[in-house]
Amino acid sequence: MHGRARLLVAAGAAAIVGSSLAAGPLARVLWMLGCLAGAAPLLVRMVRDRRSVAPAWRLVGAGFAVRLLSDLVWTVEALTHRGGVPFPSWNDLGYLTSYALLIAGLIGAAGGRARLALLDASIVMAGFAVIDWMLLLHPYLHHAAIGPLALSLALVYPVCDLVLFAAAVRALLSGAARNRANRLVLAGAGLLLAANTIFFAHAASGSTRDVAWLDNALWLCSYLALGLAGLHPRPVGERSAVPAAAAAVVSPRRLLLFGAATLLGPAATVYRLITADGLRGSGEWQHLVVPSILAAVLSVLLVTRLGGLARLAQRRQAELEANGRRLQAALDERAALEDQLRHGALHDPVTGLANRALLAQRMEWSLDRADGAAAGPGHALLLLDLDRFTDLNDAHGIAFGDEVLVALAHRLRAVAAPGDTLARLGGDEFALFVEHGTAPGSHERAEQLAELLRAEVKAPLRVGGRVVHLAASIGLVHLDGQEPREAMADADLALRAAKRGGRDRVVRYRSELRSARETFTRISAGLRHAIERGELAVHYQPVVELPGARIVAVEALLRWTPASGPVPPDAFIPVAEETGLIVPIGAWVLQRACRDARGWYERFGTSITVNVSVRQLAEPGFADEVLTVLARTGLPAAALVLEITESVFAGDADALPGALARLRGHGVRIAIDDFGTGYSSLSYLNQLPVDILKIDRSFVPTGAASDGDHAFTRAVLQLGSSRRLPAIAEGIETAEQAEVLHELGCRLAQGYHFARPGPAEHLEAAFARLNPARDAAAGRPG
Repeated sequence: MHGRARLLVAAGAAAIVGSSLAAGPLARVLWMLGCLAGAAPLLVRMVRDRRSVAPAWRLVGAGFAVRLLSDLVWTVEALTHRGGVPFPSWNDLGYLTSYALLIAGLIGAAGGRARLALLDASIVMAGFAVIDWMLLLHPYLHHAAIGPLALSLALVYPVCDLVLFAAAVRALLSGAARNRANRLVLAGAGLLLAANTIFFAHAASGSTRDVAWLDNALWLCSYLALGLAGLHPRPVGERSAVPAAAAAVVSPRRLLLFGAATLLGPAATVYRLITADGLRGSGEWQHLVVPSILAAVLSVLLVTRLGGLARLAQRRQAELEANGRRLQAALDERAALEDQLRHGALHDPVTGLANRALLAQRMEWSLDRADGAAAGPGHALLLLDLDRFTDLNDAHGIAFGDEVLVALAHRLRAVAAPGDTLARLGGDEFALFVEHGTAPGSHERAEQLAELLRAEVKAPLRVGGRVVHLAASIGLVHLDGQEPREAMADADLALRAAKRGGRDRVVRYRSELRSARETFTRISAGLRHAIERGELAVHYQPVVELPGARIVAVEALLRWTPASGPVPPDAFIPVAEETGLIVPIGAWVLQRACRDARGWYERFGTSITVNVSVRQLAEPGFADEVLTVLARTGLPAAALVLEITESVFAGDADALPGALARLRGHGVRIAIDDFGTGYSSLSYLNQLPVDILKIDRSFVPTGAASDGDHAFTRAVLQLGSSRRLPAIAEGIETAEQAEVLHELGCRLAQGYHFARPGPAEHLEAAFARLNPARDAAAGRPG
């Protein structure tokens, strides 16, 4: 493409030089051939690609084609008429048609919405109209010695050039020239206008055509520009619209164009004054009226344009102010939302207190405040947990529970100092981070504050027409160089100790609590794998009938012997209870005990007693599990006794848990273990739905009946006898104790005096010694 463009430029240059140097018909022929060769690429391409070219640009191409044809006719006439081409002639119709097509095409190419471009083009046209008046129109009107028809036609051509110029400027300013091919077409139109102006100026002045080569060269260059547009890769007519905001802005180039157009009128007037010899003659001043009017029109157009810019600036300022207000409102809304999210992320949604995250931040800040040093000895952390708060939720609903927490939070805020951090950690657990400073007595004040919190919780609380009574367990730790996480862990250990100690109390952290917790963790980790590793075993201890010590039942006792050595039951059983491991371990014990007891029951008629925890009873399938084990092992339900503690009846002495009631209906008997150490009293015994009592070793007589009253033991035995509840005395270690119990009326006993717990095979020797023969009416307990 570049090679063909260079060839076209070379051909055009040759035509210009040749036509300038040659004379006569040869010059005209060379000139015409150059014009044809120059315009050919554009005309061929617009015919070939006419479907892809916009109609407006097809009009532009048609206008140049008609002009080229008119030039060809004019050249032929110039060659055939020795006296020159007559004026006017029929060929002028072709030129006027060409103007009409070019003007219509360029107006369409600018687009129907280019109003600002039209205004700017009018400004420029008004300036250049002064040149037309001075150089063309006025000389024709006052000095040309031609006929009326020729004069009219001579005036039409400059007017058409001026309109064509305005249309081209409008198309240029509206964005049609963003395509390079379009710019080349507009450049061709500009060169055409320049050549026409020079030609008509010389014709109007009546001067000799000593510079005819100049307008001929410009005409030929205009056709050459059209040819280059036809060779361009992008097609003519492809338009890239100028954004409305960009079209409204006056660029430096456009300002320069406006300034030049504004100066044309005064410059032309000055020129005329200089060349008019002081305006001699009475009518010479009249030719200055039109330039003055044009200058006034130009000023009005410029004022209109600047007024539009001012209005645009005002609208833009108003839009910017409105956008600024909207932006500020959006920023304020975002800031409010961020504050809300930040508050929600650091505060409890129910009580509005700080949450765990904010508590940790406050503790971190306190620890790092003094150049990274640890908090002073006056700093303390209290963890407060409401005792049995779930009972309140179960009785009145979670919504009422939340109301109670809100009311309690208000009460606790009144106790806390302004510099302290009161937080709700979740559920019914609160925390208070206290910053007392380093003054003496800070520890005592922290403990006094803990007792004050406990007293505030215990005080009756009126919520929604109800009076609520609460209690709290509190763990207290004094910070002495701990990290916040360590302090929280220490306070939690103290809180757990308060709950294990009976609740409704304050426990201060001691290092022994951490040691105990580490032991707890180690034991719980070992218990999780005790069954699969074969570390558990069931030992059995006989229950004998006094005074002969015949075995009537055996109690299954769990033993754990890991690789590190035996662990006492009182060490691992509480761990299993707290972690829930007692459920699978208890199921394993029940299975093993029932399997071992079947043979003893068939041979000696003995029962088996198995301890059951509250956690096991809470399992929904516990009764089904027991019945399945009995069916699988073949042990009759009457041979099984389940031992429970008095805590099972803590809420209602008349109510037996559903699982035990169902099992009791199948014949399984229920024994209450360690009677007298928990919630029981003698009157309470009348209400217990059980079958056997086991008297705790703390109530077993230590000597002869004359050495003590033994009133409680005697009362239990008599009451049990009246209700036909057999009683088993535990912890019998001497013959004297067995004798006293027999004298008091106790028929069944258990303890080291008769046999220590041992494996099933060791129990066979005790059976051989104490139960020499099977008694068909074997004396089961009760």
